[in-house]
Amino acid sequence: MEKIDKSQMVGITEASEVSFNLDVFDRLYDANIIITKRLTNALIDKLVQNKDKIILHLTVTGWGGSELEPFVPSAEITRKKFGQLLEKGFPIEQCVLRIDPIIPTEEGIDRMLGVLRLFNDTGIQRVRFSVLDMYDHVKKRFKEKDIALPFDTFHAPLEIRKSIYDLLVDLGLQYHFDIEACAEPGIESVSCLSQKDIDILGLTDKIKLIGNKGQRSNCGCPSNKQELINSEDKAKQCKNSCLYCFWGSSKD
Repeated sequence: MEKIDKSQMVGITEASEVSFNLDVFDRLYDANIIITKRLTNALIDKLVQNKDKIILHLTVTGWGGSELEPFVPSAEITRKKFGQLLEKGFPIEQCVLRIDPIIPTEEGIDRMLGVLRLFNDTGIQRVRFSVLDMYDHVKKRFKEKDIALPFDTFHAPLEIRKSIYDLLVDLGLQYHFDIEACAEPGIESVSCLSQKDIDILGLTDKIKLIGNKGQRSNCGCPSNKQELINSEDKAKQCKNSCLYCFWGSSKD
């Protein structure tokens, strides 16, 4: 992996839920991708205070409060908090709606559609998605909760994922969303950190994206990406308890 100068690094919060890790705002880079499912008042204030440095990925799957996301706020609550964020001056151009993951079942698609309808009037343009990946520990969690596995393979069958992508593209034309797939094999994907993000933040001439982080298969994120959260600090680990989370735990 090519060595990246600190001035070229871009922060990201993938290792845990950022609302439990507000100290990351003390060590931001010039550009940062902040990913969250919980728009708390304290997080909203931090985002607004540092808005010139941030692209926000707001993850809303429609499963908040369910057995799959027991401690995640509902989509309706998150939509209300998102409105408050915009009212306080966070730029809509720097916001990405992230439906990640989509559960490829009839109910999962219905919940996805509900999220799109809920956020249609916000002015948000970018919608990112991925389809559930069945890690071994995720299969175990589903079985322990007596939840039927939507498929047996690691990735959902390509024809299912393509049908979801095609549906989203059609809805994007209707709702004026730009659809971005995240690390979906067989489907053209856009990395969580892309040139579009750098351009939106006005850093085109300052930050040059280099190489490939090699984080996981089909992930095209460049080597500039730098995790902001210290995931080894157990007190700050995610408390959302999402059943499908790709991060395993000592209990799995």
